[in-house]
Amino acid sequence: MGVVREGSMSTIVKARDQETGRVVAVKVHKPEARKAVEKLESQYRDFTEGQITAAFDHPNVVKCYDHGKLGDVPYLVLEYLEGVTLGSLMAGDSQRLEGQRLSFVRQAAAALEHVHSRRFVHHDFCPKNLFVTNENQVKLIDFGLATPLLDRPTAGTRMGTIETLAPEVLRREPCDYRVDVFAWGVVAYQVLSGHWPFESPEHHQTLNKILNVHAVSLERRVPDLPDEVANLVMRAIHKAPAKRLSSMTTAVGVLDRSKDVAM
Repeated sequence: MGVVREGSMSTIVKARDQETGRVVAVKVHKPEARKAVEKLESQYRDFTEGQITAAFDHPNVVKCYDHGKLGDVPYLVLEYLEGVTLGSLMAGDSQRLEGQRLSFVRQAAAALEHVHSRRFVHHDFCPKNLFVTNENQVKLIDFGLATPLLDRPTAGTRMGTIETLAPEVLRREPCDYRVDVFAWGVVAYQVLSGHWPFESPEHHQTLNKILNVHAVSLERRVPDLPDEVANLVMRAIHKAPAKRLSSMTTAVGVLDRSKDVAM
């Protein structure tokens, strides 16, 4: 029924499930990416992307109906979503964000809270992996870099989207779920203020800012934002993991208290 999304690692096509009749999205890894996927799975996790995605059951996380291999090619059968990514909204259709900013940020937090409760780390939480449906429901997608959440930080490896990488990832230090917390904070800051907290025209400058420069207070960027929310986001992007927001459950609670605020 047509290609929905083409990436460097995979292709997603629209299809119809012959047994149920429902429209689905089928994600197939490209042959040239197979070795990279197998290396990731053998080095950093004991689960396939399909097994990880199928572990979730939450309205803000994409559903996985089936997964497996055709020959030696991995595939996932996912719910078909109509809409655009949050990244596309922020880049072009900013009007649609009006009145929905806090809702989108809260839904994204709820998605991460669920992922962490199932003992996984997403590792690539960013606007292109947050899908906004035509009904303004946010869905976290693409668990291609996700790993199990262990009881202690594991040796760092640099992966993910540059703008949302946590300092400990850049330093190749031991990492845990707080890399996702940092990424959520970066996305929340941008959605609420219209500015990336560590934005620079060059990638190396962005990396330097993430490591060494403190973001402008969100309270200064958005004076009308509830103080509790502004402080929450700033805690999420703290450079030191030990001083960072400790859980996404806290974030969801704070945002629930501000759900009636129009932003």
